[in-house]
Amino acid sequence: MSSHYEDEAQVEQLRRWWRENWMALAGGLVLGLAGIFGWEAWQDSRAAKSEKASQIYEDLRKLGPDQAARAAELGSSLTADFAGTPYASQAALQLANLAVQGGNFDEARKHLEWAVANSKDPGLKKIARLRLARVLWQLDRADDALKQLEVADDDAFAALYQELRGDILLGKGDRAAARSAYEKALALGPQAASRQGLQRKLDDLAGVAS
Repeated sequence: MSSHYEDEAQVEQLRRWWRENWMALAGGLVLGLAGIFGWEAWQDSRAAKSEKASQIYEDLRKLGPDQAARAAELGSSLTADFAGTPYASQAALQLANLAVQGGNFDEARKHLEWAVANSKDPGLKKIARLRLARVLWQLDRADDALKQLEVADDDAFAALYQELRGDILLGKGDRAAARSAYEKALALGPQAASRQGLQRKLDDLAGVAS
């Protein structure tokens, strides 16, 4: 059993330790609380920013080709102030769609190039690249369009990439290469409606060596 003197010595050691270390402990506590509150504030700010971007994008979706000025204003706000959100890339696709509806393919190209360069969503980036290839084809830039289609993997977009490659190659007069692209697209197993369309394209090229 410890004596009264030993207890007093332990208390004195505790007091001495507290005098030597209380500032460090207090500082650590302050830093810890600051980190917690700072993290919560950052999360709240991020949520508020995402909500605002979502609202701007919804407003953009309601616009038609005859409201190009307003669409450009909202789209510029998203790509400039909310570039890190998924809504910015979706806005670029929407602006490109409106531009195509208005017959302004060069404007559509700019928006799609932005989406390809800045989107952090692999699927959205693939969609943007596919649409960019179509727009480039419309601009009589077939070779540039084909370059956009060289990056397709064996994923959900691969068949669409190969079919568009076939269309562009056929437009260039390369019937053998077009048939090969259509065959690859068909082998990748697109949906039934696409399979029928692809089969018709292949039937039109009957007798052409792939």
